[in-house]
Amino acid sequence: MDLSFHNFEEDPEILLSNEWLFYWNQLLESDEIATTAPDTLLPFTTNWATLTPYSAFGYATYYLEIILPAERPDLAFSVPDFYTSYTFYVNGAEFSRNGTVATSKETYTPYWLPKTKALGSFDADTLQLVLHVANFHHNRGGAYLPIKLGEVEHMFFNQYLEYGYSFVLTGALLMGGMFFLGLYLFGRHEYTILFFSLFCITYSFRILSFGSYALHLLLPDLPALLSLNLEYIALFLAGILFSLYTLYLYPKETSKTIIYIICLISVLFIVLTVILPLQYSSQLIIPYLAVLVLAILYGFWVYLRAALNKQPGANYSLFSYGVIIAVFIHNIAVYFGYLSPSLLINFVGYVFFFFFQSLVLSFRYTKNLKTALFRAEESARAKSQFLSTMSHEIRTPLNAVIGLSGLLSETAQNDQQLEYSTTIKKSGESLLSIINNILDFSKIESGSLELEEAEFSIVETTELVMDLIGSYTKKPNVELIYDIDEEVPEFLVGDATRLQQVLTNLVANAVKFTEEGEILVRIKVEKKLNESMVLRFEIKDTGIGIPADKLGRLFQSFSQVDASSTRKYGGTGLGLVISKRLIEAMNGEIWVTSTEGTGSTFSFIITLGLSNRIPTIPEFRILNNKNVFILDDNETNLRILKHHLVKARITVTTFKDPLLLLEKKDSLNEFDLGILDMQIPQKSGIDVAREIRELWDKKELPLVLFSSVHELENIEDRKLFNLYLRKPIQQSRFLINLEPLFNKARQKKVAEKNEMPSAHLFKKGVSILVAEDNKVNQKVILHILERLGITPQFAENGQIAAEMNATNNYDLILMDMEMPVMDGLEATKKILSDSSKSPVIIAMTANAMAEDKERCIKAGMDDFISKPVTVNSVKNLLTKWLGES
Repeated sequence: MDLSFHNFEEDPEILLSNEWLFYWNQLLESDEIATTAPDTLLPFTTNWATLTPYSAFGYATYYLEIILPAERPDLAFSVPDFYTSYTFYVNGAEFSRNGTVATSKETYTPYWLPKTKALGSFDADTLQLVLHVANFHHNRGGAYLPIKLGEVEHMFFNQYLEYGYSFVLTGALLMGGMFFLGLYLFGRHEYTILFFSLFCITYSFRILSFGSYALHLLLPDLPALLSLNLEYIALFLAGILFSLYTLYLYPKETSKTIIYIICLISVLFIVLTVILPLQYSSQLIIPYLAVLVLAILYGFWVYLRAALNKQPGANYSLFSYGVIIAVFIHNIAVYFGYLSPSLLINFVGYVFFFFFQSLVLSFRYTKNLKTALFRAEESARAKSQFLSTMSHEIRTPLNAVIGLSGLLSETAQNDQQLEYSTTIKKSGESLLSIINNILDFSKIESGSLELEEAEFSIVETTELVMDLIGSYTKKPNVELIYDIDEEVPEFLVGDATRLQQVLTNLVANAVKFTEEGEILVRIKVEKKLNESMVLRFEIKDTGIGIPADKLGRLFQSFSQVDASSTRKYGGTGLGLVISKRLIEAMNGEIWVTSTEGTGSTFSFIITLGLSNRIPTIPEFRILNNKNVFILDDNETNLRILKHHLVKARITVTTFKDPLLLLEKKDSLNEFDLGILDMQIPQKSGIDVAREIRELWDKKELPLVLFSSVHELENIEDRKLFNLYLRKPIQQSRFLINLEPLFNKARQKKVAEKNEMPSAHLFKKGVSILVAEDNKVNQKVILHILERLGITPQFAENGQIAAEMNATNNYDLILMDMEMPVMDGLEATKKILSDSSKSPVIIAMTANAMAEDKERCIKAGMDDFISKPVTVNSVKNLLTKWLGES
């Protein structure tokens, strides 16, 4: 091919579609071409299956020599996909490849992906092109598009244009399909909308997996044969969906019989594609194109009749259908090699088709939307009245709950009773704040949010957040720690509920994205003012971190760092947005710093008023001058605990390595108290305690255990310790918990409490899963089951419950009805259908009506218990189904 006089500036692209030397069933190198006679001179885009005596299956060598002009720009080759693998050599060096070329079906690898690659600099004016092609699967061997040679910028521009076409059109169809699918799911359940949405989604995959094969660019490891079968199935399925769409769009003008015949034929082609080897299934495309031609002609007749009958939007349907017929004819001509592909024709055609079909649906449902709008306005007025009335009615019993629990917390109680009564009061207050939030939501949106100005304890608020999150997190390798600077006053004035909401969200996010390490909440003074104070909050984790280029996605509605993180970690993307709005309402701002792979720090500042209350500073004289050692592998925890102990005038020695501590085992009696962490990599706190107890008993050396485990099930392990405390440690009560260990009047009571075994009412090893999304409800049922000697596992929604049940043998599941992602009814059905051994499933829900119980039993649940639950009600229910030991 003599291009010595070609001007690449005027004509930047050459199609190498002329005749090439063709060597059948030979894979020749460049130096072998001159000594080997070719089988024939072959037009490059000739289909092997049409040649005699060749066939579609085999391998071959193509050869072409090109003479280039002496003055030429930088050049590039654009190499299309071949049926079904190739290796392309330029002047004896491998230039490009798809899959693996070989001489047998067992040793070759098929692949499809068009490639554009710069030729680079070279001295010669001659190019020797050798192309090896192998095909043992597809019914069309060889090439259906030519290799292109041209100016490098022009060639790469065209390559990017092809990918841009695929991605933009795929994205547009997918978004349109998802929009109409949402309209079907959450609006009117019209089959017309459903089939059009599914058609858009299916055809978007067809575009992505054909032509430029952008699907292989996104998923390079996707097997080529699988993607080709999916491409065919998408085409056949699109035919079914569009036929059904037409039927439901214009039922009077459409024959059900003809549509059902088209659908049955398409289903048959799908089945054949699935069961037949590719060498046979790849031959289905041509007969199906014939079926499509007939279906499209019939569809045109249907739309013409609809236009004549003046159906709503039928003129748009007819116009768009004419456009898609033109696109279809063009694509068939390209497939058989009669035309070169035109991105403009395809893009404009598809856009016009889908746009005008969308207009048809809009015209069809305009009247319904207007009616729905009127009803929505009426509903909004009714809802406002309803919320106002219900708010009033709910506040009455809530006042009793909050008031009486407040009175109860002021009566004589032990520590556990005080914790329970305080939790009741806080939960009632949280429920009251939720009701207020519902009524104030419109004010938030309009920027007129009114914040509460009330005195609160910053320590109590922080500990409540840590306790709530610590009660449901299942990550023993993650430490929850908080550190409040001494300069921060205990009592401040502001909206504690909003602050708690922000902290809960940020700490919960940190837990979600952290598998190992620590989450530290640090509070310090940013600025002191006359009557207020600016506090700085830092929530630092050791999680997966956030890439620097994606930090801008944070604090945006429905936006998360990455789609895969959305599916893996869940969430709506609204939490940070709500937190930002609340912080700004408190005269503050929020920001984040992060390093991918090492963790993130969310920081915010808010302005709070100063309280006139003077806090009472407790004295722990009985602890003064005590000598204490702490064993903990977490440096932050050690630092904070040591600080609190030293403030109480306690001498502290810290150990990070349990082996270093045990080296001094013989002299540990010089200490008055030892504090051990449960989770230490080398040796657990229990293992260390066993070795210490070989020498020193409880009176000689009291030991305290810190553990994220809610209770120690093993009685012998419990007897090793004088006291055990659950993480995260409440620093405000830390020294209060230690003091009784040195108070002889209370030592016996503490010992009896810690050695008292949990009530084992049921058979040993009873396994219970609680499906509950509400954190407070999780805490309540946790305490109740622990009182009954059972440590449950928790699932935050029905889908997680079904997944956990698939890998665990639970005796019983307590299932909430209303949960995000998957509700309790659907989760029950899934568990019963997936499990060979189904557990007892009991509804535990606030929906206490008779019809609610009937719905649960109908879904397959074994029993029903309404909230609020009590120890006795849960005990009686479990006794009924599990029996006492």
